[in-house]
This record gives sequence, structure tokens and C-alpha cells, in this order.
Amino acid sequence: MRKLFALVISAGCWLLLFMASGQKIASATVKNRSQAPFWVWLRNKLLAVDRLKTTPPPGLETPDGKAVYHNNLRYPNSQSARTQPPPSLPGGIHHRLSDVYYLERDARRTVMPPSPLYTVDESGVKYGTPLGEEIPREKAIQVNKGPGENFGLEAPTPGFGYEWKRDRSEELATQKYSSDLSYLEKFDRFNLSK
Repeated sequence: MRKLFALVISAGCWLLLFMASGQKIASATVKNRSQAPFWVWLRNKLLAVDRLKTTPPPGLETPDGKAVYHNNLRYPNSQSARTQPPPSLPGGIHHRLSDVYYLERDARRTVMPPSPLYTVDESGVKYGTPLGEEIPREKAIQVNKGPGENFGLEAPTPGFGYEWKRDRSEELATQKYSSDLSYLEKFDRFNLSK
């Protein structure tokens, strides 16, 4: 029994070695077929690939006037070769974990809360930059630049920018005389400097 078991194991090892040493990609002479001919015929009938002449074809016609079912499966001999070199990227702070302190391996610990651009406390109102530096009120409020110069802001502004100007002649009476809209108009940084 042991000899038979050893014979089966050795035969299995030889079979694995034979399969591993063989060709991995099919040659160009192999026909790429997804199904048996009967199932191909049935699929074409159910998908109406071979239609009557009175109905339009389901896809682009070939020179003989018939429509062809295009198989979406990918085969190794129909794909392009992966000849691009592997990426050569510079190492970051987590490139080698042995060089990084244990508590710094999780980058979530390095995240800080956003720096306040506007704070109010007992001493009064304070304005700041996105980097956390304190700036005077005049510099924070008076912005005299348009969308071409990012409205004079240090932080990048997403989008293309839009110069909004209020035109009271086109507004309804409820909006035209609204004290809330006139109060909010002073927060439009670009129009405030005009």
C-alpha cells in the first residue's frame, strides 16, 4: 500500500513538473472558441444574429452582408504584449517599514485638524491663512483681484471662478429690499473691494 501511495505521489509530482514546464500562452493557430458549435448556433438564433432581410442587422455588416456576433472574451493570442517597463517610483515615507517608527506607520495619526480662517474669542475677531498664520482684518477682507488671479487667495480654488455681481433691477421686490441679502453681500470678497 505504501509503495502504491508513493508511486501516485511521484506520478503527481512528475505531472505537475510537466505542466509547469509547458507553454503558458496558446499559439496563434488555436481557434478562440467560447462554446461548442451547437451552442453557438443556438445563441445566434436567440440573439437574432441571422435575421431576415427585411429587418436591419444587429451590428456592423461584413462584406457578405451578414452580421457577426462579436465575442467579448479575451484570449492571450489576441491581446497586445505587455512590453512597458515596470514602474520606477521613488520611495516614500512608508517605503521600508523597518525604517519607520511603529506609531508613524499609520498615516492617519499625522492628520491635523484644519487651521481656522476665522475665529472669535474674548479678545475679538481673528483672521488666518490656510497655513495657520494670523493676518490683519484689512488683508483678510479686502481682496482686489479677479478669478484670473484666484481672487487674491493663497489656497487654490477649484473650478474656473465666477465674478458674481448683484443687479437689483432684475430682482423681485422681496429680494430687492431684503436686509438679509444686503447683509450677505458684504461677504462676497471680490465685490467688497469694488
